[in-house]
Amino acid sequence: MSDRSDEAVVIERRSGNGIGLFLLGAAVGAGLALLFAPQSGEETRADIRRVARKAKRKARDLGESGKEFAEDLARTGRGAVEDLADTGRSAIREVKRTSRSATRDARAALEERLARHRDAAEGQDDGV
Repeated sequence: MSDRSDEAVVIERRSGNGIGLFLLGAAVGAGLALLFAPQSGEETRADIRRVARKAKRKARDLGESGKEFAEDLARTGRGAVEDLADTGRSAIREVKRTSRSATRDARAALEERLARHRDAAEGQDDGV
């Protein structure tokens, strides 16, 4: 009697996403398409040149669009920083103005109290 409950079946799978196989298949497919194309090699080369020029133009246009976007973004950022700096400068001016005003008011109040204190002290001296 053999006990089969101890046996195990192990299935191994290769991990990977198959990108290498996909690229290999794409290259083989492109090669076969060129071999069996109903046009001559000259026509195929002309098509390849045309597609390459078109791709180059699109890449250049995309690069220019990206450059314009980056410049617009930089201008917008610069404007926002300048606005923030102006707001900060205005706030500092307001704090300085308020601080000077509060200092003048406090100094005037202190001088008034000192004057009353002196007057009261002189009144006591006269009364003695």
